[in-house]
Amino acid sequence: MHVHHNAEEMMHLHKTLAVLVAALAVSMLAGCPAGPCREKTQCTTGCADLSSDAMSCGACGNACPFNDACYHGVCRPLVSVGPASNKTDILFMVDNSNGMSAKSEQLKVRFGGFAQLFSDAAAAGSPADLDIAVVTSDYGAGKTGSPGCQPSPGGQQGRMQALGVAAPQGCLPPTGNVNFVHFDFDATHTNTSNLPASQNLAQTFTCMASVGSMGCGFEHQLESVFAALHNPIPDNKDFLRDDARLAIVFVTDEDDSSAPPDSDMFDKSASAMWGYEDSYRQTRWGIMCDPDGSLPPYGDSGGPLSNCVPATNPPGAEYDVQRYIDFFTNPASKGGVKGNPVDVSMFAIDGPGPMEGGTVQVILSNPSTTGGQPYTPCSPLNEGSNPACVPVLQHSCQNPKNPVFDGDPAVRLNTVVRSARGGSFIGSICDDDYSASLRTIAQKILAAGIPGCLLGAPANAAKPDCLVEDVTENGDGTQTSTLITSCASSGGAPPCWSIAAQAKCSVVSPVALQLSVTRSPGAPPLPPHTATTAVCVTQ
Repeated sequence: MHVHHNAEEMMHLHKTLAVLVAALAVSMLAGCPAGPCREKTQCTTGCADLSSDAMSCGACGNACPFNDACYHGVCRPLVSVGPASNKTDILFMVDNSNGMSAKSEQLKVRFGGFAQLFSDAAAAGSPADLDIAVVTSDYGAGKTGSPGCQPSPGGQQGRMQALGVAAPQGCLPPTGNVNFVHFDFDATHTNTSNLPASQNLAQTFTCMASVGSMGCGFEHQLESVFAALHNPIPDNKDFLRDDARLAIVFVTDEDDSSAPPDSDMFDKSASAMWGYEDSYRQTRWGIMCDPDGSLPPYGDSGGPLSNCVPATNPPGAEYDVQRYIDFFTNPASKGGVKGNPVDVSMFAIDGPGPMEGGTVQVILSNPSTTGGQPYTPCSPLNEGSNPACVPVLQHSCQNPKNPVFDGDPAVRLNTVVRSARGGSFIGSICDDDYSASLRTIAQKILAAGIPGCLLGAPANAAKPDCLVEDVTENGDGTQTSTLITSCASSGGAPPCWSIAAQAKCSVVSPVALQLSVTRSPGAPPLPPHTATTAVCVTQ
């Protein structure tokens, strides 16, 4: 990605990724059974301890994503058991800055395979009702803007793109006076939609996602998505449905630099304050690393930096990522995007950070190095030389066979992605084939509409070891959790859970087993914003 400084020169931008650890509240499960009380603790590691012997989260360390559980001392996937909804609103955030051409093209080429999984699921008896929209990363750059960037809010400002600025000639937008596709995959293949008569789903998505690569190089991926879902933007009307889940897919090769409109961090004339005007500015002032939680150096880091996380209250006037974590993980009663935050999942195809095996490293080099070419070290630091010799963020990945597929560590962005309570996944932007990543994302979205599909066979088939509960998000922001016993233990008295073969689970799981909950025919409906989840010991 590059900032366009003039007609001849484009400066390559770089950024970062990792996981910010946040202390979370401790709560107890309602109705503890006799014997050792089952304790539910959300620890500072982000690991939820649901073990029957009240083991500490330390047994799992930092290995558990927020949507996994530390059960009997091992990180295990949480499974959504219900209520099921086949409705999902999917928002793609496609980076439209310089250097993204090949990567956004790969997204468009592989979208058909992504959609095919929903078609396969419908044929197997699990229809999917989708809204699909596209926004860009261009939100401008602070109060002054910068070369190639308007002042903020600028660019597309989180508006959904019915037609991307680089859409092929002859492209048509979705019909129905909305800027997104509605597509209902069903078993009869009638597939009601608002597609133009002359275009199929993949063609229409291509028209929407052809956003070009001339957008602002200081990408505001998080703010663009926040604005799209939070602000009253007329172009985005009717996209979010109250009874649908929300899935967000980020496709970008750099980290987030979302900042308030009054930030002067992007001002070209302010190099004495912020450093040379390149994307390393946003990394230098937006993350902090060990040994002492300090900001990255304005110079060669002497190798990879360790334990890099988003800076709290960034001194460079970027937004603290807690702004976005709160929006996606709080219930609507506390300012969140959905009534139940379990209905929000987030995914990314971006540059790997330390959690994905990538590194955060600063070297001195020419910031205008052609995209796809490796950075060549230089010395000494000289902002005025031609070419300049200044700090740049080293790529965390670059495809050896196709080097235009490169990426920088997305510390800020992936911290937010990993916070999603409804599931998350991070694939590599440096793969030159996004099929595998998009398949995983589609399976995770589908799993919410086919509730209870186990990802592995129970370790003890005769007596499965699972913890199943109803969790209600209350209007005051608290949770109420109620344990559900197994039907084998309760003699079949409802409510109780059991596991049986289910063919349609084969779409999302190789074992085709489903955990389901039996409730009394006359039982009252579950309270609003209640999710039923399970965690099991599997092979």
